[in-house]
Amino acid sequence: MADRAWQHKRRLGDILIEQGLITREQLADALKFQREKGIKTGEALVEKGYVTWKDISVALSRQMNLPFIEKINVKMDPSIMALIPRKIAEHYNVVPIGIEDNTLIIATDDPLNLGGLDELRYRTGKKLSVVVTSREEIKRAIKAFYGGSENLDILDEFGLPQEEIGGETELEEETGNAPVVRLVNRIVLQAIEEDASDIHIEPDPKGLRVRYRVDGMLRKRMELPKNVQAPVISRVKLMSKMNIAEKRLPQDGRFFLNLKDGKFDFRVSTLPTIYGEKAVLRILRVADASKNIEELGLSDYNIELLKDILKRPYGIILVTGPTGSGKTTTLVAIINKLNEITRNIVTIEDPVEYQIEGVNQVSVKPEIGLTFANLLRMVLRQDPNVIMVGEIRDKETAQIATEAAMTGHLVLSTLHTNDAPSTIARLVNLGVDPHLIALTVIAIIAQRLVRTLCTCSRKVTPSPRIIESMKHFNMTEIKEINVREPVGCDKCGKTGYKGRTAIHEIMKNNDEIKAYIQGGKIDELELRRLAVKNGMKTMFQDGLEKVLLGITTLEEIERVTRIS
Repeated sequence: MADRAWQHKRRLGDILIEQGLITREQLADALKFQREKGIKTGEALVEKGYVTWKDISVALSRQMNLPFIEKINVKMDPSIMALIPRKIAEHYNVVPIGIEDNTLIIATDDPLNLGGLDELRYRTGKKLSVVVTSREEIKRAIKAFYGGSENLDILDEFGLPQEEIGGETELEEETGNAPVVRLVNRIVLQAIEEDASDIHIEPDPKGLRVRYRVDGMLRKRMELPKNVQAPVISRVKLMSKMNIAEKRLPQDGRFFLNLKDGKFDFRVSTLPTIYGEKAVLRILRVADASKNIEELGLSDYNIELLKDILKRPYGIILVTGPTGSGKTTTLVAIINKLNEITRNIVTIEDPVEYQIEGVNQVSVKPEIGLTFANLLRMVLRQDPNVIMVGEIRDKETAQIATEAAMTGHLVLSTLHTNDAPSTIARLVNLGVDPHLIALTVIAIIAQRLVRTLCTCSRKVTPSPRIIESMKHFNMTEIKEINVREPVGCDKCGKTGYKGRTAIHEIMKNNDEIKAYIQGGKIDELELRRLAVKNGMKTMFQDGLEKVLLGITTLEEIERVTRIS
């Protein structure tokens, strides 16, 4: 499309009438409304509810003989984005989407704004080629290109003090220029805006891929050119106080970010790959340290069971599940429940994830001999009431933890096991005496995180699989069933899911289970049968209840659990 070669022969209203979208009476009404309000014809038609912004955009593209695109490809190209600052893009409702020769391709919902296009031509020094899209699509693309936060153009708005990331001279030497700083800021803040738990910055043969883990699922967000790979990784390493000259070995680092939405703790890890260094940034919202057990997604049945368990003054409570299943969050909520002035609570973590007021928190440092086991021995001399051990990884730690429980301490910890009953077998395999396990373990909480349905979900008739499961768990008497299925909207990124909740199974120790464990020969299926007999609701059953309440779907439950 040649620059400025636009000729609109027919009026917008006539085109909409020809398309059968409005009547002449509706056009007359909208034109009257337009004169009263002093707005454009298209805006008047939308405000009256006669058409949508997409209808207007399609009509404008026909009126001016310009291409119409329904979706903008939001691949990130810093060199193109740098031509038009965010404020200008928002002011004129435009986004740059490509360059061909010396012509900048602009997407807009208002190609009649010739004054704005003239300013863009002047600012960029390039010819313009215009395509038309809807107002909603422009807003979505601006958010994707520039990030969800307000203005990311300068370092101060990133929220990191200059001394916390190193000197400006070192920064300039390593990252080359300010656009790379703005790009990394944008990657980080957009991840926060999308409520991501992790950022993956990954090199490949052609460039640098950026993915966010949202609600437990990785989603690709950007494709960056190869020439920004080294400066982007160096910038991340500099922020995390890593050695930017060391590119052959994996490194770990950390930085904090203060925003009006809260304080965020970033745990950063780099890994050399065949295409260069990869960086993963784990995002922890510091405010999560105030979480309580009512916010864990526990069913009413499991909340009452957990409250009863926490009345015990000594013993071991274990939280199990794979990495990223919310075990630490559950422990934090339990500690908050137990956190009283009359109790001395000490945590041993690797590293300390959430800072809890009134709790003594210690970080493991194996390089100087501060392992879980050694610290646990030292903590026992500190007159603790409650001890939280981040993870039981070996026989020594497990042995000391069980001995501490025997001597009047309440011990909280985690293990990586598939479900509650298999945790007993894991402790036996670590070398802990089954008799000691039976006497000290109060309860085991196994959990998984499942995605929750977005508000765009719709009610459906329960499938035969759901009906069959309800019969299996004797849940057929439930009257108010609200089974729903995902639909997909802009709010949830067309996935149909928004946010996550946990599903649990809590195995509480009792005389029958103790006697079985003391026998020494642990059969996980038999232990599970005993646990269910004595009141344990399995994770699948807990998830099924959430399906019937319209919180999630059976597909989600089956994705994260084995059917039980």
